[in-house]
Amino acid sequence: MKGATAGLIGLAGCSGTSQDGERTSSSSEQTERETTFRVGTPWNPDSLDPLVKGWMFRKLNVIEPLVIADYNASVKPGLASGWTTSDDNLTWKFTLREGVSFHDGTPLTVDAVVASLRRSFESDSLASLPVESVSGGGERVVEIGTSTPFAPLPAHLTRAPTSIIAESSYDDDGNVTAPVGTGPFQFDSWKPGERITTVSNPSYRGRTPAIDTLVYESVPDDQTRLLKLENAELEMARAFSGSAISALNDRPNVEPVTYAVPRSRYLVYDTTSSPFDDRNVRRAVMHAIDQEQIVESVLNGLGPAAVGPFPPEVTDWANTDLEPYPYDPQTARQLLTDAGWVPGGDAREKDGEPLEIDLWTYDARALPIVSEAVQAQLSQIGFDVSLRVMDYGTIEERANSEAFDLVMWSNSLLWYPDPDRLTDFVHSEDATMFSGYANDRVDELLAEAREITDTAERKRRYDEVQSIVQRDVPIGWLTNVTNVVGVDTDVTGYKPLPTETCYHLENIEFGADGNARATDTANARHRSPDIPLQNGPRSGK
Repeated sequence: MKGATAGLIGLAGCSGTSQDGERTSSSSEQTERETTFRVGTPWNPDSLDPLVKGWMFRKLNVIEPLVIADYNASVKPGLASGWTTSDDNLTWKFTLREGVSFHDGTPLTVDAVVASLRRSFESDSLASLPVESVSGGGERVVEIGTSTPFAPLPAHLTRAPTSIIAESSYDDDGNVTAPVGTGPFQFDSWKPGERITTVSNPSYRGRTPAIDTLVYESVPDDQTRLLKLENAELEMARAFSGSAISALNDRPNVEPVTYAVPRSRYLVYDTTSSPFDDRNVRRAVMHAIDQEQIVESVLNGLGPAAVGPFPPEVTDWANTDLEPYPYDPQTARQLLTDAGWVPGGDAREKDGEPLEIDLWTYDARALPIVSEAVQAQLSQIGFDVSLRVMDYGTIEERANSEAFDLVMWSNSLLWYPDPDRLTDFVHSEDATMFSGYANDRVDELLAEAREITDTAERKRRYDEVQSIVQRDVPIGWLTNVTNVVGVDTDVTGYKPLPTETCYHLENIEFGADGNARATDTANARHRSPDIPLQNGPRSGK
């Protein structure tokens, strides 16, 4: 993008369905050219409901929650200017910012926030949280009551499904037809499965974005995203593997941005079925994997190797005293022998059964090529590994309903910035990860840490959880993820948020030569002229 041209954005909004099948929520008479910024990602925009795909609209900063994640993976005020707790830590009071309006022009009120949050906490997305009530507590105060003291509540309120949307977001049946939020960008239109179009919110309480139109485009293939970025069909392309860095450096008008995130590639063991119901077998796998070699040879030097769930360069919640599993094939072989798996033919055997396992993974975050390396390394100590690359949803469904062996997975460990996230991985009843692991001491520590407000006391408990999990290894942390984003060289001011919850593209600027990539908006989208007003009018920028 060669700078920015300030195209004036004009008058009335409308909603309807365009001739090419896009669902629209607003329209505007615009000057012939405007600044358009297009972001390409692998992910599919297939829902408008923040309870389903709220993370997309949060990343684009269309919707905002009461509390947001800061750059040091902590929490800070969002739509709430601050909060307090009662003496018994069962009632939280959040004070709303003044002067905030939704994109439809209606003010952010206590009633609007209460209605939105009640829907959020009644959903499956947040059903596991001990929230009992959401109510008004004064002119600008929202009260949230919990059944037990719950220290990580502010962190959970950074999650996209808690973002506040206006009443006009819903149709008469309660379905979301357009996410009407409060952010610097507002929803304009979408084509299911392909793209979301948003526009600058000139009434935003902060600075008006330099971007007039922000387009989120689904481009699943890495090479296609790279080509579209190189050919000026995208201004930003995300979620590249490390192998793309050299290609990005070779292009004259684009550059790579890399940054550490609290996301890992890891192995999930089925701890309830053979052979991984034996801790020695799980530990043998960890000693058989050369993490450093995978980082250097498979991931182009982007890592680093993971020791525990939290990367210490991103968050202070990491237990820096964890002992890693060093690459040691001899120790791995001895652990298998101790577990009764002795050398046989092509694979080790136990009671006449070969050590044959299935390794499942899906195509994202370089997981298939990392899985191939793991497959080869495990074969060196006597495993016979069949690698299967399947759909993400298929693995999740099967692993939660039937016995499996080993899954290579990737997820953010701090997509809400609190170590309570460990509950999703290792709690015996509340975990969403599917290892089947159960440890009474881990459950006890996680429960205690939820109720303690003192940060140091909480950290001591989470450090112990990390130590126990490192010993028992129901999950084997392999490598931390370094995000690779390709960006047009004329983009300035882009500061990646480590927790990945928001792109914060409202902060970017463009080069000074004044020649923005602009689009002919007269032909960019077709509108039906007789659709009634849904989102309020937008003034000129």
